[in-house]
Amino acid sequence: MPRMYIEIKPLVIEMKGPLALNTGFRRGLIHRTVERDAEGLVYIPASSLKGRVRHACEQVARKFGLRVCHAPRPAGMCSAHTPKPCLVCRVFGTPGRGSELRWQDARLVEEYRDILAGDEARRQAQFYVRTQVQLSRRLGTATPDRLFTSEFALENLRFESAITGWLDVTPIAGEDATGGYELLLLLAGLRLVHTLGSGSSRGAGHCAIHLPEQVIVGMKPVQVADILDNFDLLGEFTREMENGD
Repeated sequence: MPRMYIEIKPLVIEMKGPLALNTGFRRGLIHRTVERDAEGLVYIPASSLKGRVRHACEQVARKFGLRVCHAPRPAGMCSAHTPKPCLVCRVFGTPGRGSELRWQDARLVEEYRDILAGDEARRQAQFYVRTQVQLSRRLGTATPDRLFTSEFALENLRFESAITGWLDVTPIAGEDATGGYELLLLLAGLRLVHTLGSGSSRGAGHCAIHLPEQVIVGMKPVQVADILDNFDLLGEFTREMENGD
């Protein structure tokens, strides 16, 4: 199977509301704080973006009846010794055999960085705090004495990321110029992501990921629309793999 260089950039993430990508650590009276970079600006870690896109790609693959392993538990996933890893693992890697695609942290676009960087007052203006209450799953009511505070990033921020690196591709109908089934699945998964972070049931994290018009496949520009035109052929991946034996 051909090994091809892939470049997807810029990858623009447009938030439709506040963002709650929590660190798991508290700060003072705030129980759930938002991720910050070295400059004190909110950002989306590459690992969070990659995990969410992988989940979306799993949904797409299942829609077409393709085999999908049981991530993120290593025991249920394809491994470095699996002779025919599932299509999702071919894109995102497996335990013992990582992907050669590199995901960049999603940083604020320059327009927002210019506004929010600088003094401490501007940096703090990115965030606000909500007081919330823990709900009892059994009773469906508020749990007594279980108030907590969560930090959110401002509504309607825009971030920019990129995905670059190498991908072993499975040609579609003998044609690999569009990045094969692997790139097709990745782009379809990116388009399916509509939430990031936590709190989507409370209106947080809703977003849209905007793909570039062109991506680089094997050092050549290819229209994203031309790749996605093959979307209905995703279900043929298993047959292509069998015919390739």
